[in-house]
Amino acid sequence: MTTTGGDATEGIVQAVERVRHVRSVPLVRYAHEDATGRPVVVVRVGLPPHLALTEVVTVIAHVQLALARLVPQGAKVHVEPDVAADQATPTESIVILGME
Repeated sequence: MTTTGGDATEGIVQAVERVRHVRSVPLVRYAHEDATGRPVVVVRVGLPPHLALTEVVTVIAHVQLALARLVPQGAKVHVEPDVAADQATPTESIVILGME
């Protein structure tokens, strides 16, 4: 994947930052699936560490809805939640703990 700049990225960042509980949008990446050429957009969102897993799921759904208006039709959208309280805590451990 390659990171692209420009108006499209800025529009995505602004739309996602308006979603409730989103603290930051540290990453927006664009790519294409190898087999189909289908566009893929990956967005990482910073979330408060106190959110329950159900709230994280709701935020992801709202981010996907916000992106649906901005990305090419048929694009695959991946939202990576970052709910770590600090840089040393891997997000995966928080999500796994929340699911248990």
